[in-house]
Order: sequence, then C-alpha cells, then structure tokens
Amino acid sequence: MTRILEQGQGYQILYKERGEDSEKIAPSGLSALYRLDVPVPGIIAAADSGKRIRILDKKYFLVCQGRFDEEEGVMEDLLFHDSRSNRTFPVKRMRKGVKEARLSYKVLSYNEENDTSFVSVMLDTGRTHQIRTQFASRKHPLAGDGKYGSRIKCPVALVMAELTYDEGEGTKPSSVKTDPKEELPFI
Repeated sequence: MTRILEQGQGYQILYKERGEDSEKIAPSGLSALYRLDVPVPGIIAAADSGKRIRILDKKYFLVCQGRFDEEEGVMEDLLFHDSRSNRTFPVKRMRKGVKEARLSYKVLSYNEENDTSFVSVMLDTGRTHQIRTQFASRKHPLAGDGKYGSRIKCPVALVMAELTYDEGEGTKPSSVKTDPKEELPFI
C-alpha cells in the first residue's frame, strides 16, 4: 500500500511498494514525475500540472552479483529499449531508438559469503531499465533480476531510497530518505 512520506501545496512524496505501478499510485489530480519499474520499490514524487517541485537528486541502492575492481566509477552506454520484449540492450552505435545513458556508482560494502556488492547509484539520465541493464552488461546483474541474468532467487534488489527536491528557484532543498536495507537482501 502506497504511503505518503511528505506533502505540500500541489505535491506529495510517496513510497511505492514493490509490484505497484508508478503511474497509478498518485492520488487524483497528481501525476508521478518519474517512473520506477513495477518490481522496484521506492520514493516517488507526484505533483499537479503546475509541477510544484523540482527534483534535484535521486539516489538508488542495489545489491548485485560479484566484486567490483573499482570502488566507484561512471557507467556510460548507448541503450536500446525493445518494447516488444520489454528489455533494454547496450548497443555499439547510435541509431533510431538508441539513447545515451550515464550513471555514477559507489560500492558501499562487499559480502564475501555470497559474492554480492551493496552499491549506491546516482543517475545522470533516466532510461528504461537503465540500472539493471548497465550493471548486468558488466557481469554484475542485480540480485533477483532473472530478466537480466541473475541466478539469485529473491525480489529484484533495487530501491530508490533518497530524494532531494525543492519547491522552485530560491527555495530551500528538502530531502526524504528511507532505509534501503529494509528492501534489499544480502547486505
């Protein structure tokens, strides 16, 4: 069940549960300002048509397979989303339907027992299945994400757990955070 985390004039900050559709959780008169995949829980901002808030930063947390060579870095790819199969693929060259994708990541911990890494991610772009595709293409599929190659059986280990926003130019930024460990296995 969707929870209201904060609200103001013409907007609400909501918590989307795993399995809910981002576009259907906003109350009447408000629309989600961005999407999360159906199997991904997390913070969603919804506003009226006047877009009463500006999204400044979103931070995602995930558990993926394997150990990283670099503790932090940037992933840049060209991605193509195939709407028929609802899958996104990295491609080598720009063509119709291909979009640039960029994110930065930081490894927070490594669990040697089950060979998984706990990672925070900041998106520079927001492409369909971007995080899932970019990590899987580097042999670090998200735990529980069978669509992109994980063999670990659990819910998809991705959550949007930190949002920073303001109510327009010159207003003080606000942050909303939830504990990502409540949603993620193997930390």
